[in-house]
Amino acid sequence: MLDGRNGDFVVSFRGHANGTLALSWSPDESLLVSGGQDGWARIWDVATGKQVAECEGGAAWVEHVAFDPRGAGTSSAQVFATAAGRIVRLWTADGQLVRSYAPHPSTVSACVWQAGAQALVTAAYGALTIWSPSRDRPVRRFRWKGSILSVACSRDGRYIATGDQDCTVHFWRVKNGDDLQMAGYPAKVLQLAWDPSSRYLATGGSDVVTIWDCKRSPEGTKPRTCEGHDDLITALAYQHRGDLLASSDASGAVIVWAPVRSSNPLARQDYGSEVVSLAWDPTDATIITATANGLLGAQTYTS
Repeated sequence: MLDGRNGDFVVSFRGHANGTLALSWSPDESLLVSGGQDGWARIWDVATGKQVAECEGGAAWVEHVAFDPRGAGTSSAQVFATAAGRIVRLWTADGQLVRSYAPHPSTVSACVWQAGAQALVTAAYGALTIWSPSRDRPVRRFRWKGSILSVACSRDGRYIATGDQDCTVHFWRVKNGDDLQMAGYPAKVLQLAWDPSSRYLATGGSDVVTIWDCKRSPEGTKPRTCEGHDDLITALAYQHRGDLLASSDASGAVIVWAPVRSSNPLARQDYGSEVVSLAWDPTDATIITATANGLLGAQTYTS
């Protein structure tokens, strides 16, 4: 772990026998959970670097971990989910098993919490499934015959979007289950990002950032496009509170946009290696990036 203010090394968490595949912070930022290729999820005390507990995922690799963002106060009120193969399990922050849900029909490709409700959304071939921490059976299931690769829930909890194997974006209204599909992408859509207002959905799937206006319905509308990348989009992230969008591509470029105001880039930084992930810091002033060659970068933007 690094100090975000100066990049200094703080602590190393050592425990997974093989690679680490996923990370998730607890809501109070006192704990970090990791999922690994050893089949375990491990809970770490951020202040001391010590392992708090370990949780068996149920398959060879724990590919997804996700703390419920609604947990607050003490660690005993916090829960997190793990997804390993077809198995999704729910745990307390001290490593006690809450429940193990019925196996999915295929490998779980995404596991995220739905904003505004204590509900877990999982994706596997053929369906999105919504689970409650207090029930063993699914709350709802949205069926679709296809492979879902990525999932993003709008921040107001009204919509769920998926990026799919067949180079489409699927879109559900949670309240009534109505759905629609946006096609025409040249590549698989792995990148999805909702703006803070839950009106705009940014998508990858090409070298152009495509933004859908979901105020009423994106069906039959023409999306906004932001052109400036020279390679496939690899990551997208809106600010937590502002309207700026950061995007990265396989060539190593990171671009900042204000897509509602203009389709022209506001800033650009080139890292020389594929940017595999990016995120805004809590102040919305700095973009943290990670590249395929192991570089961590920080790009500060002042509007």
